[in-house]
Amino acid sequence: MQLIQKIFLLFLMIGICSSLWPQVRKAEFKIHDRGKLWETVKDDGTIGPADPTNRFETFPSMDWPGGPHQLNKDDQRSYNYGAGMWIGGKRGDGSTFFTENGPFTFVNEGTFEPMKEIENFLGSDNYNPNEAEEKIIADWTTTENISVTRTSRAWSFSNLNNFIIFEYVVTNKNSFPITDVFIGFPYLIRPSYQDFVVHNGWGDDFNRTDEIVKYDTSRALLYAYDDTPNFSLPSDVGNFWDDANELRTTGYAGYSMLFADAASDNRIQPANILYAQLLNNERFLNLNSTTPENLYNILLGADRSLQAQPEDRLTPFMLMSAGPYNIQPNASVKIVIVEAVDGIPISEAVKGLSAQSKLPAGLDSLRKSIVRAAQLFNNNYQLSAVPPPSPEIEIIAQPSNQSIAISWFPLEESWINPISGKSDIREYRIYRSNRSYIGPDSLIRTIRLFSSVDRDRYFDEDLNKWLYEDQGISLAAGYFYAVTSFDSAGNESWFTNRNETAIQATREAAENTLNVKVFPNPFREVSGFPTSGTENFIVWSNLPALCTIRIYTSSGELVKTLIHENLNSGEEVWDQLSNARQRTAPGIYFWTVESEVGNAKGSLLIIK
Repeated sequence: MQLIQKIFLLFLMIGICSSLWPQVRKAEFKIHDRGKLWETVKDDGTIGPADPTNRFETFPSMDWPGGPHQLNKDDQRSYNYGAGMWIGGKRGDGSTFFTENGPFTFVNEGTFEPMKEIENFLGSDNYNPNEAEEKIIADWTTTENISVTRTSRAWSFSNLNNFIIFEYVVTNKNSFPITDVFIGFPYLIRPSYQDFVVHNGWGDDFNRTDEIVKYDTSRALLYAYDDTPNFSLPSDVGNFWDDANELRTTGYAGYSMLFADAASDNRIQPANILYAQLLNNERFLNLNSTTPENLYNILLGADRSLQAQPEDRLTPFMLMSAGPYNIQPNASVKIVIVEAVDGIPISEAVKGLSAQSKLPAGLDSLRKSIVRAAQLFNNNYQLSAVPPPSPEIEIIAQPSNQSIAISWFPLEESWINPISGKSDIREYRIYRSNRSYIGPDSLIRTIRLFSSVDRDRYFDEDLNKWLYEDQGISLAAGYFYAVTSFDSAGNESWFTNRNETAIQATREAAENTLNVKVFPNPFREVSGFPTSGTENFIVWSNLPALCTIRIYTSSGELVKTLIHENLNSGEEVWDQLSNARQRTAPGIYFWTVESEVGNAKGSLLIIK
């Protein structure tokens, strides 16, 4: 009885403590997913991937190249761990206030309005070339009765799709002025997150810290990049994934202040730039472990004790702030921030470590992206030119003739460029990747609209659709496709119509087991399928709809049993894991296929 009473009291105490613990609010979020840079924005002022109520759930954040929405662990390329907004100043009685909305899990417990998303996609009926393709608006009011409206804008067009612009309007809703107000934008930019996904660690100790942070005064640009590979440790924590022979971090990531209302003392903005080592210092950077007065001093730049040295390798905390402002009741302050990632293309990254020498060109690309963002903002978002839209495509696997068909309705008959007034689509370009959603992509066909040969070959009059059959594929390999439009001025649309899941052309189920084949055989790592996640696949083809495959070692030990039950496919895939989920060793294996319509057997050589 005493034991039961103790257990009851224990659960009672847990229940009481749980009721006293603050509940973390689950923020509403939306994703900018139109361009090359993807970003998650939330209704509570924070930006970034982490869901504080579920540490296993993440979303894109400065994800470049962006997408898809569902990511394999090793495909994750987010350059930002989190971002937010700080506001500090003096109340009417002279006391200091400070509100924290990120970048850590702590968020000021204000009030939050439902987010608004406005789509203005190129090619839509009401498309407006003087506004962004994606606009997301968040409104919240802090516990200090300061309201914030954040409007973020993104585009898919070439040269405009590597950045997202954030406009902040901060309004004093109090009946008294607030003075000496500084408004800050803290970021946890971390390009070497790639080290985390392939080396199982990032920034968790000083041996795994290899970010360099710089500030470009001429562009008000605070940016970070992954340091060169570090081979001084037993396991490399640098910018290279040996297993895939791939340079992991190909870009530079940063943010810049494009505009800020004049400060009360007319000082140059931003008023303060700080970058610090987050390790051992996080306790000084959030209200869970320090005071509003201390954070206010960091925000305005009075306390610079945490400032890192220019060449320090960091797990970085980055802060850019504007001010001071004296804001009267119902008056507002406007600040515009742009975040961007740019660098060398993925086609260079997959060339391996040799691409490391090309990374400095990525910084020049980032700077140019910031300049283009500034020009766009200064022009009130009015564009001088837009490309034609990408068509909506249908992708169908055709196992009977071992091809994949891509089709779309003609845009050239209805598209009129809203800026030039021309109906000037000249080409369609078909791209394919056999590796991943983000590429690298190869141009596999150009269809010239004014070529009678191309029209006869690729236009189906009965369907009134353009139709291309890709016959240069491997069965069971996965492919990603995009079709772009190209106009007479040289403008090309973006890959807004890509399939997010790899499409395969598999053979239909066979009537018997007379022609069962296995490939690749022999299996070598270099001969495996290139699509991300399929590198270890071995495929049995020409199988009957219902059969059992058994794989044995050369000594007769059963390694794996595969049950094939698919009326529409004659193929089955083995990922080289045993029944015990262990990776198989190199060697000779034997296999059998058993079914009601016959049996088959053969050998398989695995070389690694």
